[in-house]
Amino acid sequence: MIIRAIKGKLAAPVLSLLLSGCISNYHAWDGVKGYQEAQIDGAGYKVSYVADHATRWTVLDEYLARRCKQLIGAQTVALMDIRHEIDSVTVMSSAAIGAPVISGDQVTMPVSSAPHEVVFRLKKAEARCNVALHE
Repeated sequence: MIIRAIKGKLAAPVLSLLLSGCISNYHAWDGVKGYQEAQIDGAGYKVSYVADHATRWTVLDEYLARRCKQLIGAQTVALMDIRHEIDSVTVMSSAAIGAPVISGDQVTMPVSSAPHEVVFRLKKAEARCNVALHE
């Protein structure tokens, strides 16, 4: 396993790099991922959450409910018309192409770079929410 071969000062940064993108943390919209909302009537909102493709739909639904509770100020909210979709975002990158080469205690990063497309697959969950009415 690669992690076992990496020792000393490089272990933490390499591990961090390998794990980045695996976990989606709850946060406001940053231009690519996070929550967004729009008020649709006096007491309701349309909310959405975009996260990494590896994020489970149940986690995204929990994020929708969490944002609704924050917006409405109620402990119990009703999520309606929940929709799930997968989007692809393509960006240009000039980062080095290739995998790090591990030789003994040394890690060598690739030196060649050229503009290339990088495709990110993202999940989006969307719903309407209101205060849940108890009968």
